[in-house]
Amino acid sequence: MPVDTVEAMSGFELEAGARLALDVAEGMAAAMGDERCGTEHLLFGIVVTSRPDMENLTELFALDKSRVERAVAVLRHEWCVPKDRPVPDPPLSTRAELALYAKPASGESLGPFDVLVGCLSDPRSGASSVLRHLGVRLGEVRRLAEIGAARLTIEEVERLVGSLDRRSSRHYGWWGPPSEASVAAVNLPDGPSVVLATSRSAVLTLDRVVAGDEGFGVTLMITSTDTWLLPPRWEPGEDLIPGFGSRLEISPDVVTIDMAYEDGLLLTNRQPARRFRRDCPTDGSLALLATRRTIENRRDRRTPEQRSDSAEWWAWPLPPRGIVTLSVDWAAESLRGMIDIDATRIHGSAAAVRHGD
Repeated sequence: MPVDTVEAMSGFELEAGARLALDVAEGMAAAMGDERCGTEHLLFGIVVTSRPDMENLTELFALDKSRVERAVAVLRHEWCVPKDRPVPDPPLSTRAELALYAKPASGESLGPFDVLVGCLSDPRSGASSVLRHLGVRLGEVRRLAEIGAARLTIEEVERLVGSLDRRSSRHYGWWGPPSEASVAAVNLPDGPSVVLATSRSAVLTLDRVVAGDEGFGVTLMITSTDTWLLPPRWEPGEDLIPGFGSRLEISPDVVTIDMAYEDGLLLTNRQPARRFRRDCPTDGSLALLATRRTIENRRDRRTPEQRSDSAEWWAWPLPPRGIVTLSVDWAAESLRGMIDIDATRIHGSAAAVRHGD
């Protein structure tokens, strides 16, 4: 159904993001041979065309293109027998029409969040069935979609969260230095930047080491030497299994990091740390603080671009005197490196921070 027809019938204009999601949904329905474009197709269109604000929601529930597409295909085969040939311009289903004809939560135009709320308004809709098939709770997605549809500013969201927060004491970031705290550089014998491993496509570097009052941080950098380098993943993702919840997925594209203290404590990113909690853990923790990607244009036809992906990690607590062994492995690009760091140097920088040197 043309966008102009939808707007004329509903009386509300579609924002650019909602228009694009509708186009993708109708294209998917036609390609699958479905006679109608349903809310399940609209959900797929929203996920595929998601922008930064919507990406926060889709990433939270692991709603990526391939998972949603597979779930739609499974459910459509259960409900109907698709035609062998594509159906040109399939009309909207009744529930999809209601999702697009709903009144915007704010303003005079329908955005992707408004459409998502409409798709989930009926628990029997195709979009609701897709989410249940993927092990996602409908109520949680709908509440977040309603907040997005309200078009609240960051300040309004913070006030809303603050008004609902009934905790007697605030959580705090035990794992890293407070924003106002200072850190000191740890001087390594081979210099501030040490190459840990190289392959035909990339170079892995320990870019710097810093220490704070209670822990220390390392910055790892992967620089491409070929144009087809895969983007690294610094933490394992969650694979949602219907009926069993979620589990961590350690795939070859995940950069695995292990940090062994001399007293036997092993810190790793294979089990992502809970970054905020009321109590300080009894064991150690390795937490991801930030990631950064830079692209440098080069005058080289073989590698016209050089990409660098870096990640800052914070290790807690400070290690005992002795050696800290840092091991990094990225199977996707055959990068594997290891370095021993003298913990005495880490303690020296930590002492300088405490004394204000």
